[in-house]
Amino acid sequence: MTLQTNHACWTIADVVSTIPTEAATPSAEVLLATHAPLRITRHEAIARGSGPTIIDEQTVLEEFLEREPTKGILVAPVVGESGTGKSHLVRWVHANLVSKAPGNVPRHIIYLRKTDTSLKNVVERLLVGQQGPQFDEIRNKLDTLGASVSQETMEGRILDSLAEALENHEVTGTTRILTGVSGLALFFRDPLFREHLRREGSFVQRRARHALHGRAVDEADIPLEFTAEELPLDIVDFASVLDAAAATQKIFRLVSTNANLQNAAVEMVNELLHVAVTRAVGLSVGDISQAFLQMRANLLGDEIILLIEDVALIQGVRRDLLDAIVEPAEDQGTVKYATVRTMMAVTSGYYNETLPETFRYRAEASGPRYQVDMDLANLEEDEDFFADFVGRYLNAARVGKEALEAAAPNIPNPCHKCPFMGPCHATFGHDSEEHGLYPYNKVAVRRVVQTLADSRPDGARTFNPRRVLAKGVRDALREGAGQITGGQFPPAEFLGGSNLSGLPTLPLGVRAKIEADLPEKDAGRAISLLTFWGDAGKKTIPSDLFRAFSQESFAEISTDDAVAPPLPDQDPIGSAPQRVSPYSPALVKKLKAIDLWSAGEATLAHNIASDLRSIVREALLAKVVWLAPLIKDPDSATINKAIKNSAYSISIAHAGENVLGTSPVLTIPRSAVMGQLFTGLLLLEAGHAQDAGSALASLDALVTAAVPAAQQAILKEYDAVDAVIVDVATSLLVGAARCGQLPSSPKDVDLLEAVLWAPNLDVERADAPSRTVAWLAAHQSYIKTRPAVVKNFVARVGAAQGVTGAVYGIDVARLLPLLRTAWKQAKSPTAESLVLPAWAKESERLSKDLKRAAAAQVAYWSDLVERAHVHLPAGSTWSETLDVLTSTFTVASQASLVIHPNMPALQAGLQEARAFEGRSVADVAKVLTQVAGLPQGSDPSRLIGIEVGGDLSRVVAMLEQSAKWVDNGLEIAKGNDDDDTTLEDKLQVAIDDLRAIVDEYTPDTDQQEQTFDGAGAEHV
Repeated sequence: MTLQTNHACWTIADVVSTIPTEAATPSAEVLLATHAPLRITRHEAIARGSGPTIIDEQTVLEEFLEREPTKGILVAPVVGESGTGKSHLVRWVHANLVSKAPGNVPRHIIYLRKTDTSLKNVVERLLVGQQGPQFDEIRNKLDTLGASVSQETMEGRILDSLAEALENHEVTGTTRILTGVSGLALFFRDPLFREHLRREGSFVQRRARHALHGRAVDEADIPLEFTAEELPLDIVDFASVLDAAAATQKIFRLVSTNANLQNAAVEMVNELLHVAVTRAVGLSVGDISQAFLQMRANLLGDEIILLIEDVALIQGVRRDLLDAIVEPAEDQGTVKYATVRTMMAVTSGYYNETLPETFRYRAEASGPRYQVDMDLANLEEDEDFFADFVGRYLNAARVGKEALEAAAPNIPNPCHKCPFMGPCHATFGHDSEEHGLYPYNKVAVRRVVQTLADSRPDGARTFNPRRVLAKGVRDALREGAGQITGGQFPPAEFLGGSNLSGLPTLPLGVRAKIEADLPEKDAGRAISLLTFWGDAGKKTIPSDLFRAFSQESFAEISTDDAVAPPLPDQDPIGSAPQRVSPYSPALVKKLKAIDLWSAGEATLAHNIASDLRSIVREALLAKVVWLAPLIKDPDSATINKAIKNSAYSISIAHAGENVLGTSPVLTIPRSAVMGQLFTGLLLLEAGHAQDAGSALASLDALVTAAVPAAQQAILKEYDAVDAVIVDVATSLLVGAARCGQLPSSPKDVDLLEAVLWAPNLDVERADAPSRTVAWLAAHQSYIKTRPAVVKNFVARVGAAQGVTGAVYGIDVARLLPLLRTAWKQAKSPTAESLVLPAWAKESERLSKDLKRAAAAQVAYWSDLVERAHVHLPAGSTWSETLDVLTSTFTVASQASLVIHPNMPALQAGLQEARAFEGRSVADVAKVLTQVAGLPQGSDPSRLIGIEVGGDLSRVVAMLEQSAKWVDNGLEIAKGNDDDDTTLEDKLQVAIDDLRAIVDEYTPDTDQQEQTFDGAGAEHV
């Protein structure tokens, strides 16, 4: 017979109906059909002299029913952590009691289920069958709950009852301040604090809901108690305490600043809570106790069997009920009450720390305590036990709820009718009753139990049946049905992966080889299969098992060349006995940590992660070369800022990092391949190169992929990314233009020369005499800072010899496109809001000082040009103008007209003026015309920076001085009494010559000699 392939022998509906997560939800038939024997530790009272004993549930049942009560009382606490089977045992006892023939003594069974958890339901079940005024009164009081009493009303009642209880509570010592009308009660009466205590999700809200509707499905089986977090000390985050009454503010200040008072407050509230809840539901303290005692009196001669699935159920009436069930049946030799046998499930912490000491003392004196926590120290020896536990539920899932209930008390076994039974049981195994374990085998069941176990503080693990059933059976079958038929079972990260520290994992080399040889979608599934069904590689998996899951390719996984040095307590698949490690204990510890990290079992320790980051970072930086782009090598400070030796730059997954919001240049995932690389790197570092395998090659491949990101990070820190280069180039181009170093329509070569322009500070501008003091000062300040900026800029676009060498070449191919972009930006409004590195900001600020000085410079030039035009003949050349002036002064000299105190000096000045740049007036006038043509609001500073009008101020001075002395000579001539007209005639001739120049001159654009534009000959 062949083995099944991709076959699910169950339905999802049957899985859900037969494998619940809570013991109270299945029918009795399903419960008994799925129940597997338990291992229970019986603890007798110390006085009885016997130590802990391992017993089964049948023994528990017999002891519970047959043990002689102590004064009519027998309490059997079933103690354990959440999910360990406490409620299941109580439920199983009830199912057997119902099916068991009654004994000689009539039994009155009261069963408090998890499904009936409202206070009203609990009390009604406690008093079921009892009639009389006392019982009717209680029922009448509770009838309003859930009907006329709303959630909001119940919250208010609980707050009022707590306040009243606190006001009347009497204590001694320093905690007295918490009682009375000015104590804690104010928190529960003050409107501001009441509203805060009733906020969504608060204790008061949950406690009121519990009283009205019972325990929520997903609520822990630990009674609701007030905690320090529930104290309204965080009210300051939601409201102003100043809005509360003065007395409330005072107690708030006292409690919020005193940890001891806070602890005392929590203890006090919890002590009074049961009283407050009892009164909130309309009962008085003692009502339930007296009613239960009356019931015991009514049932005298019977036995009351009280089964409590969850001690959290009796909140609100806890103290009353506990007092009543441990009340002795005899009083001075007279039997007054019926015997009460109580079995109650309770968590270890609640039993030891919260149950009233008197109750616990009487309970332990009356009978044993049963501990259901099961240690997994001998898991392999208990393999059959866990196979039986899981096997019965797997069988129930195949049978289905209706068939189980119909066949009860018999339990059908579908495997007996399955055509695949023989090969399936041979491949996957079965439990002691021949229930097939498919899709598990015994090894996988054991691994499931381990994976879903509870971990104690001492490192030990305890069996958690609820979690195994919920995740390992119900969820695995429900989700696995489709996965199996689709050939995708088991999935990667099965049951969350091997995420519990200390569980064996596949050897690192095997996992790395699987990741390297198989596609990502298959690698995780192969690891799950080998880990769970193959005992982390220690057991050989039959080829038929691979075939059943349609995973034949996984059977061919070879471990012969899986490189990973075995650790002292770890064997590769099929290896010989363990070898003695040649490594130091410290190195072994690190290698084990990496192995656990790679398997998903642990976070990588900080010190190991730090060492590995340093190695990876060094290898990464060694791969970074500055040829594309071509820049001067950044200094070490820049590199250290850009590529930090921390998780901010080299991130290792699951290494306890806090890198949210950052962008590491390299993120190393958690995987077996990375674990193998890390192992090799540490081995190399420790001098074990022979065991490191291909670690160096793997490291090279890892960092090579991160080189572009590393380069970009360094370029950004170095201020060498294209965006920064463009902004700095824009600043330099605008600055050059403001200094007259860039044409208005530049070519590429002009842009290149302008951006690299580093002025010679020792050379004065030729037009300095025609510049304002403010413009010259701004210019001088700017050009002092510019060379350093240009040097920094060049280092980011050129090559140099090492970090300290000068730049010897520019990457023009990269730079020119950036300069074109920068020039476009320079002509746009964004040029005024550049994002510049620190080394370029001061220069940009001083460049803007030139812009601010431009208006005054334009005004200064305009004044000089206007004054020059007053005296200059339109269209005349500077030399012609000087000729006329010289002729005029010569005539005056010949006529002995003293128009100047030192006529030779005047003549010499005219001769010196012939060396002036005669075109200064016209050139400046042209610039001013361009400025005038700019759109309103435009920046004129880039037009007036050109070196122009060097002799403008001297030309104007000469013209104005000459005009003065000519006017003076004419006045002298007119005032002379001599009738000789010779002088007048000669002067007239000179003036006529000047007029002729004006009248007859036709501008010639090709002439070599510079000419003037303007008027003023008439005045001359």
